[in-house]
Amino acid sequence: MGGVQDCQEQACAIQTCLTRNNYNESKCQSAVRDLYSCCVEMYRSAEKEGREMGGSTACPIRSVVERRMKRFDEEGDGEGKGR
Repeated sequence: MGGVQDCQEQACAIQTCLTRNNYNESKCQSAVRDLYSCCVEMYRSAEKEGREMGGSTACPIRSVVERRMKRFDEEGDGEGKGR
């Protein structure tokens, strides 16, 4: 991926899952969580390295990612923690 993790693989996994499951998002929560976990790590890594991170084509803006991860935690779906 050329240094910066862009989470494209995880975004593609969501599309594959949705296609296989007639676009029933509830059946793809694991793939969605994986993408958001990847995005969290991408933003954290950029911050640690002192880089401005506008995002990637696969990730929503940071505030959206943080809000969704908080919701995963509140819903008890924090499987992606610690990544």
